[in-house]
This record gives sequence, structure tokens and C-alpha cells, in this order.
Amino acid sequence: MAVDSPPRAHLLHGPDRVWPQTNCYVDLWIELLHLWGFEPRAALGFTVAQDFEGDQFTFFKPPAEDLRRLFGIEVQELALYDTIEVHAAEQLSQGRVVLMEADSVYLPDTQGDAYGVQHTKTTIAVLGLDTRERWMDYIHNAGRFTLAGADYDGVLRRSPHLYGNPALLFPYAEFVRRTGIMPSGGALLDTALDRLGYHLRRRPAINPIAAYRAALPQHLERLAARPMEYFHLYAFNVLRQLGANMELLGSHLRWLNEDGLGAVAETCDTLAATAKALQFQLARAVHKRRFSDYTAALDTMEHAYDGVMGVLVRRYG
Repeated sequence: MAVDSPPRAHLLHGPDRVWPQTNCYVDLWIELLHLWGFEPRAALGFTVAQDFEGDQFTFFKPPAEDLRRLFGIEVQELALYDTIEVHAAEQLSQGRVVLMEADSVYLPDTQGDAYGVQHTKTTIAVLGLDTRERWMDYIHNAGRFTLAGADYDGVLRRSPHLYGNPALLFPYAEFVRRTGIMPSGGALLDTALDRLGYHLRRRPAINPIAAYRAALPQHLERLAARPMEYFHLYAFNVLRQLGANMELLGSHLRWLNEDGLGAVAETCDTLAATAKALQFQLARAVHKRRFSDYTAALDTMEHAYDGVMGVLVRRYG
């Protein structure tokens, strides 16, 4: 089955990015909005609300209300009481897209990482499927892909060891529909600024980098006692979520294109790059079982965060 030629990945997934991938949910929304002809950077004001949650930075996601107001897109939970395949086929026949948790072991786009090797949970956007040919068209991370055959059976739990297994719970799924009710022209910018102001009012009460600094000694104790595989999970949920979130905030500010925001966006980039550098430092420390002082990186990130939020709150908060 043929697939329309996918557009080039959005510039938010370009090779020049400090964090070319963020998290599976945000990445698929970037590419889904891009596929539909919308500008994903307009939707990134929610990044100002990220906090440090004690063991991780917020796994940031575009709120459903933002998507509705900006693009006329509604996201609803998909109740699963039959097979995933049946529900997905029905929603697709209604002209909708299905977002569903999937096992990366069955996703060919993760070749060289999890595909055929490691069971990891992720989220994909199902754009189309053929139940007879056992074929699927989907978005995952920074691209659009297809899968078929045994991978189709695995993703949709049609495999004998998966189908009807009472020990396996239904995955979480959503469906996405376009209402066509959305702002146009300059109204999109006004709506984006309104949402930015809303999220600034729900920003963390204290600098989340300072909160992370206070928790880091305990984190280092755990890292010292765990294998390298644990560090990879830690890095994804802590430093990658922080750095990628702040880099996206910088992209949002550049899209707003208002006077003085260019310098603020550069400060976001500094924080994102410092988080990446700290991740590499910690990776080497875990490998050598020898940790050092990370004050310089933490100072840079903490001061950068204060500088960014100070300007945004004064202007939009």
C-alpha cells in the first residue's frame, strides 16, 4: 500500500538542534502538526510550566486545551473494550488519528536501538492501517514510517502470545479529530500569547534547577550504585527533559518574534546546551565510578532559568 510522500521533518527535529528528539509524545505532535500544515512552534508556550518533580523533570506534553484553541484539534481518550485493531480501524474510518502506547520492539524505525531487542514503551500516531494486508502507517519520534507482518501483529497485540493474554492490560490510547474551528492570521499569535500568559501563571513556585541541585547528592548516590543501563533511563527523564524543554521554549520565543525575545531565546539555548554537557559529564562519572563538582553547570542553568522567567513574567505573566 502506498503512502503519500511525507514532508521533510520539521526544523524542530533538524540536525542543528542540541536535542533533536525530546520525548515521544511531543515529537509525534510536532510532526503531526507539521503534516497537517500547522506551525508546531506556536504550541510551545506550555514549556514555561515545567517543574522538577523530585525524581525527574516534568514529562512535558502539549495540553489538549492549547491544541483546541490554537488549531481546532480535539484530543479524547479512546476507550478500549475490543481489540486495539478494531478500535483503531473504526477511528481511522471516521477521519481521525489514533495515538497509542506501543512496544518499541515492534517498531522498525528503532532499528539499532530497541527494534527486535528490547521492550520499551513509547507512543505512536497511527495514520492508517490495512487489516487484510497487516500494514500500518504511523508517526514516531521525528518521522513517518510503515510496518507490516509480524511487526503489525506485535504492535496491535495480534500475536498468539499477546492476543487475549489476561496478564496484559490494554494500552492507553487517544483519538484526534480536527474541528476546523481555529484562529487565523494574526489571531494565532494572539492565542499563542494568551496561552503563554496562562502557563506563566502556573509556573513553578521556585526555580526548578535550584530544586534539582538540592536533590542531586541523593541522585548521585543512586547513580553510583546502579549499572550504566540505569543512567540511560535517568538521563532521559531528568537532563533530556529539562534541556529539550528549554530548547523548545527558545524556539517558541523566536516564533513569537517580538522585540527583545531573541536574547531570551539564546539564554534558553545556553541552558539546553549546559544540560547536554552535564549529561555527558555524569555519563563519564558513572562509567568511571568517580563523581566531581557540578557547581559550574548548575549555576549556569539556574541563572539562565531566572533570567528567562524574569523577562517573560514581566512581559506576559
